[in-house]
Amino acid sequence: MFQIEGHIVEFCQDQNGSRFIQQRLELGDTSEQQIVMSEVLPAIRRLRNDVFGNYVIQKLLDFGSADMKSEIRNTLESEMLQLSLQMYGCRVVQKALEALPEEELPRLLMEFHHNVLSCIHDQNENHVIQKCVEFLTEQIEFIINDVLVNTKTLSCHPYGCRVLQRILEHCEKTKKTAVLDEICKAHRKLLDDQYGNYVIQHVLQFGRQSDRDSILHIVVENGLLGLSRQKFASNVVEKLLKYGNGSQRRAIVREMLKVILLMVRDAYANYVVQTTLDVVPESDEKRLLLKELSAHSEELRNYTFAKHIVTKLTTMMTE
Repeated sequence: MFQIEGHIVEFCQDQNGSRFIQQRLELGDTSEQQIVMSEVLPAIRRLRNDVFGNYVIQKLLDFGSADMKSEIRNTLESEMLQLSLQMYGCRVVQKALEALPEEELPRLLMEFHHNVLSCIHDQNENHVIQKCVEFLTEQIEFIINDVLVNTKTLSCHPYGCRVLQRILEHCEKTKKTAVLDEICKAHRKLLDDQYGNYVIQHVLQFGRQSDRDSILHIVVENGLLGLSRQKFASNVVEKLLKYGNGSQRRAIVREMLKVILLMVRDAYANYVVQTTLDVVPESDEKRLLLKELSAHSEELRNYTFAKHIVTKLTTMMTE
């Protein structure tokens, strides 16, 4: 670092130079970090939006001293919203949310108050909102409140559905319960939506038994065959099989027995059958399913998608 002193900013904006500086920030001593910091700080507004320079800022947030991090934090004040719109700047913002102590963030987060929906709808800012949900605990009430009012529409949005998934993954019970209650009102609509289905899949993994019961009721009422034949809904049925309890799984298999020979021939439904064979434990229902498939195994070999089922069945029988 001493050999390139005076040229740090130039190196930061070069691919190989940036990598070299990042490596020295990880492995070098405090004096090397200080050389970088002294030259980067005056140019930080240019570097944090630079394709290579932004990584140096991120490394300083990861490995710099507390004073260095504090200096970088000061440069972010009143600029968080604008920076989050940028392709590279939003990565610096995300790293700041990860690396800075949560008690130092209130002034930075104030910019996002009353701007949550516009942030979620932006291709870069939505990642910042996701990071807030993932790494913060006490200061995201304003995000949850805006999401609760717009749960249904956000679930059907390409970026909004991701924010809802992060909430279900990371939020504490009270916040998650409030969101689950809102999602529950739209289970039927979201189940086969191109984005909403991902939210429902997360509900099945991280939600309550009552949520799984609600989705099971919709599957049975609407018809397992029809939903399993749909690209997005079939993924939901697979997740229900994976994360449902014994009673819920058996209920699906009972429905499956009525239409099994149609399901195994379908481009999407055959995967539902394969998942059933993989995850459903031994039971009377599963034994009946295996018996039915075995009885028609020769016939099923003639169908493109059913061949996978026959192969799996053969493997199961020889184990």
